[in-house]
Amino acid sequence: MKTTSRTGRSTLAWVFVGILVTITAAPAAVVTIAPSKDNTLYEDPNGALSNGIGQHIFAGRTGITTNVIRRAVLAFDVSGSVPAGSTIDNATLTLHMSRAPFGATAETFDLKRLLADWGEGTSDGAFQEGGGVASTPGDATWRHTFFDSQFWTTNGGNFVALSSATRSVPGTIGFNTWGSTPQMVADVQSWLESPGSNFGWILTGNEGQLQSARRFDSRENLEPTFRPMLAIEYTVGSTSGAGRVPDGDVVPGAPLTVRRENTGDITLSWGDSCQVGDDDYAIYEGVLGSFTSHVSRTCNTGGATALTLTPSDASAYYLVVPRNAEAEGSYGTDSAGTERPQGASACLAQSVATCQ
Repeated sequence: MKTTSRTGRSTLAWVFVGILVTITAAPAAVVTIAPSKDNTLYEDPNGALSNGIGQHIFAGRTGITTNVIRRAVLAFDVSGSVPAGSTIDNATLTLHMSRAPFGATAETFDLKRLLADWGEGTSDGAFQEGGGVASTPGDATWRHTFFDSQFWTTNGGNFVALSSATRSVPGTIGFNTWGSTPQMVADVQSWLESPGSNFGWILTGNEGQLQSARRFDSRENLEPTFRPMLAIEYTVGSTSGAGRVPDGDVVPGAPLTVRRENTGDITLSWGDSCQVGDDDYAIYEGVLGSFTSHVSRTCNTGGATALTLTPSDASAYYLVVPRNAEAEGSYGTDSAGTERPQGASACLAQSVATCQ
């Protein structure tokens, strides 16, 4: 740019254009979801009591003389509400406590991750619902995961010993919130990445103290604002595809091998994924002859390219699928070159990337 000064002399003025580049993190999103199912485990050695579609769930110890303990179970469809590949930042569970023993003082209630799937039948307790009602097919009970043919390993439910969150619940009616805690966030993240392992939480109270029980409102409660709500704050990840393991042909390298050990276990070994950025692997097992029957054996190997496992009793086939933090890669192709589909218990959404 050329300008002229007041003295008449020519001067050169250089104009520097500054470019401000701002890099911001992806905005966090929040979703609030109701349970996909909830129920109460009423202490009873025969599993005769449940409350599948009742308006309330219970936890703690009642004041009656036998079968005194109550435990609430809740599950949420995380993968159906949060985009695959997202990072969970915060998670809180809010329950409305609607009944407590007369003169009740604050009691501690723990939220723990369940280790087995369970059901919600059509049982519907009468009156205040604290005593439950006869179990119906598919109900979770003190003894059953699904009444009356599938069972907990231990009566009262199978769950981790570590509490995901703890809350002191007062004796007054009102809302109570658990979390956000690192363990709750880890639970929800694992359910997003591995929907097949999403069995929800169990809520337990002070089971050593008579009349410590509380009644909370369930997902079927007539007042929508009193129903349980899981609030999830997450950051959407960028979709990045994953590749495939060597097959000795299209993808060069040592293909998957299987070795039977003296113990009867088998060891799978394979080469690194052809896609840069794939840092882990998922292992699937299916019934030989039914090549879409594969289900997850593990969603990660910690990056290892070998795994020893106990095979099922049936003749089986195995798939090793590369993955990154956001997606799974190829399940391999059939003889016609068609990509083999994901199974029902896929660990992550699939996005097959070109080999690099």
